[in-house]
Amino acid sequence: MRLKSEEFVKGQYYHIYNHAVANDLLFYDEDDYLMCLRRLRRYYEKDAYSILAYCLMPNHYHFLLYQNTDIPFHNSLNKVWFSYSCYLNKKYDRKGTIFSGKQQHIGIKNEAYLRYLCAYIHLNPVKAKLVDTPEAWNWSNYREWIGLRDGILIDREHISCFFQNPSEYKECINSLINVPDKRLLIDAEE
Repeated sequence: MRLKSEEFVKGQYYHIYNHAVANDLLFYDEDDYLMCLRRLRRYYEKDAYSILAYCLMPNHYHFLLYQNTDIPFHNSLNKVWFSYSCYLNKKYDRKGTIFSGKQQHIGIKNEAYLRYLCAYIHLNPVKAKLVDTPEAWNWSNYREWIGLRDGILIDREHISCFFQNPSEYKECINSLINVPDKRLLIDAEE
């Protein structure tokens, strides 16, 4: 569950993700998602890092973050997941870790991969057949991206560097709904 500070560099984008242990869920009901989002808002340090994209799925999560300062975001995220683990264990009368291992992360090296990652994260519930469109999924910041919700877990300044306006992003996402993930990744790496 934990991240180490020396692995993160100011001015770098990162994909952060993790899965539930075994075949368990991280989020069993709407209250669990809401509790996690409350913890994210509580511990979010906007000066230290920016949240570009996120998606909470029933058994895993994805975040695309930007390290703004030398103060690493791992402290904030560790607090989120530790407190959420305590909540989940207490609510469901369980013990131990809720994650399959420590949080994973990938540094993003180019703009094409960053754009791919935004689409991948926001299309996750559609590809998993949980919803038909990304705006139908409450547990991501896609609605903020396209102007349907005004949440704080998003950095619009960074987004505007890659997409001129919400309509352009929505059009991009809609064009990718039926494209296989492997094809998206190949295009991003070319």
